[in-house]
Amino acid sequence: MSSNDTATVTEAFKTVKLEDFKQVAKIPCARNALLYGMGTGVSVGAIRYLMKRKVPTAANWAVVAFCGVSLVSFEMCHLERKSKIEKLHRIIKATDAHEPVQRNERLTVNERGRNGVFHVVVDVPEQKKEEQ
Repeated sequence: MSSNDTATVTEAFKTVKLEDFKQVAKIPCARNALLYGMGTGVSVGAIRYLMKRKVPTAANWAVVAFCGVSLVSFEMCHLERKSKIEKLHRIIKATDAHEPVQRNERLTVNERGRNGVFHVVVDVPEQKKEEQ
């Protein structure tokens, strides 16, 4: 770190390792975001080249489209993922707060989502009798 505890760009690049790029597919939403960005970048670059017949401007448009679409789709996926996780937490709280159920009973929780209603069925297992 520099003397005033602010990271510089070169110090930030020194922390990036080749192994980090091998792990990109394991990051939630990263794969789809990159694929959407690549498809959009190629499409926008090709259309721009056909319109203006200049490679540098087509390349610039392609890179900007790739970065923009990748960033937006990554963030949208994260927001959707976050809301799904919050819904699952609410479902778990609802099942915990639900009145006691008989053993070997199924507990159904209905939740309305963006893509319609989904049903979560929780099987309550039979408890083993404790020997005393």
